[in-house]
Amino acid sequence: MLKGIIAAALSAICYGTLVIFGKIGMTLELTSVRMLTLRFIFAAILLFLFFGIKDIRQLRPTKTMLAKCAFLGIFFYLGQSLMFFRSIEYIPASTASLILYFYPLVVLIISVIFLKEKFRMSSLFSVLLILGGCSLVFFDAFQRSFDIRGIMFAGLSVILFSTYLIVAQIILKNENSTTATFYVTLFTAIGYTVLNGGTGLAGITQQQLALCVALGLIPSALAMWLLYAGLKIIGAAYTSIFSSIEPVMTLILAGIFLGEEIVAFQIFGVILLIAGIIVPNLRLYKKY
Repeated sequence: MLKGIIAAALSAICYGTLVIFGKIGMTLELTSVRMLTLRFIFAAILLFLFFGIKDIRQLRPTKTMLAKCAFLGIFFYLGQSLMFFRSIEYIPASTASLILYFYPLVVLIISVIFLKEKFRMSSLFSVLLILGGCSLVFFDAFQRSFDIRGIMFAGLSVILFSTYLIVAQIILKNENSTTATFYVTLFTAIGYTVLNGGTGLAGITQQQLALCVALGLIPSALAMWLLYAGLKIIGAAYTSIFSSIEPVMTLILAGIFLGEEIVAFQIFGVILLIAGIIVPNLRLYKKY
């Protein structure tokens, strides 16, 4: 079980670097679309190496799966990732990351309303905790007069990501998760290549290229690989618990590498967000 916990935690740390790399890329004069195009191209290549070399049969899709992954990658994942990167053009990395982490609340609401999932008391308590975290983060954002455009882009990212998770849960129910991960990433890369009018490699500097390779490796391919390693060992519920350190890592990394100020509202907000994710899963501990 320890290996699964470590894998889930390392995955969260890797995901936590995404917004940091994004901010650094902007200082290197990379546009959001160009960065994301190269991020997903390199991620697709690396995922192919991670999964394909181990067992190429995992990457043999059906026509139906290809259609599903194209739909998810081009219509949801592309939009979500673009909105998230646009948000950090206007607001601090830490705030954008915290807003994105409201997605468990949105997923819960959508699941109850549209999928008719049972609403438990533990879920109600979780909602209240997450709402508390949301309130603190938004209060901090408006108190520091952050650009409303950044908050709106981050909010759209939350909605798109939450919808993506629900739709993926429905249409990929009987599909291989490894195969789906690779092809969603691949079709997202294809969508960005079209949107960018090419791969974005023309005229790129060594610094910019290194940044984009790092984006494709650490918060993309490596984060996904570690996530699936954790899921395989300890399951989805425990993985979600230990993955909840992601916003904490983003706060810390933003303070270290970007010099962003960490304030009390953010700290209390992230504590409530993490508690809101852990509470619904407390019943799992009774099994051990």
